[in-house]
Amino acid sequence: MPEGPNSENASERRRRRIERLRHALRDPEPNVRTAVARALERLESREDVAFLVERLGSDDKLTRLNAVYGLGAVGDEKALAALVRALRDPVEDIRAAAVRTLGELRAPATLDPLVERLDDSSSLVRRQAIAALGAFGDARVAPVLRSLLDEEDLEIVREVLRALGACRDPHAEPEILARIDHPDAGIRAAAAEALGWID
Repeated sequence: MPEGPNSENASERRRRRIERLRHALRDPEPNVRTAVARALERLESREDVAFLVERLGSDDKLTRLNAVYGLGAVGDEKALAALVRALRDPVEDIRAAAVRTLGELRAPATLDPLVERLDDSSSLVRRQAIAALGAFGDARVAPVLRSLLDEEDLEIVREVLRALGACRDPHAEPEILARIDHPDAGIRAAAAEALGWID
């Protein structure tokens, strides 16, 4: 009795589909070849995501870091979901890499998880989260960022000033101006830079 579709595992079915599609790339019609190429791209990227998500569970830190950057390159919905999970990784470098990657992707659905990282125990992760939120250029995050301007950690304050500049929020101008005479040269420079971006 022949085996039904349920007796094959999903990866075997996907492999067979990819094989058939690769053969179909030789179709004489350009429209068909274009559709085949798109289908192959979708199938292969799903395969990549599954592989990278599996690598994200590795015990090896470098393997997990590479998986984070690989997921960022794919950037689809499943990759974003895996990167959001990586924001809670026990290793600071993995969390920081996930934050940085999500900041580069600027997917609106990741704004809230990035805001949550502003409370991370790691100063590095917090700075990356501030930079990532600034990269969105979304004035809606400016009030949250402004609340960090009184932090004792001057690196955090510098990053907040840069992020506020990137958000171009005119409401932040008085608080940025107040730091143009700060005793720390880095704060003064970041404040000046931010003022140059605000309209």
